[in-house]
Amino acid sequence: MLEIVVIIGITMAITEAIKPHIPKSLLFVPVLVLAAGLNAANAFYLGSMPMEEAVAEGLKYGAMASGVYGLGKEALEGFLGGE
Repeated sequence: MLEIVVIIGITMAITEAIKPHIPKSLLFVPVLVLAAGLNAANAFYLGSMPMEEAVAEGLKYGAMASGVYGLGKEALEGFLGGE
């Protein structure tokens, strides 16, 4: 299994690449999906972790990579007509 740092790093790098093409209020969706998918692939190809657990951990990694506070703040601003 790849370390958590690798999954989070890849998630952050890809997120920075797609960030200009996605509204800020919806950025949390691809971040969470991407991290869950990367960790699921990690478990499938390299791991000893059940797939359900890998997806759950990936969602946690996505929240860590994007910052839960920052996601909530940006989503609220987008939905309430902010930036």
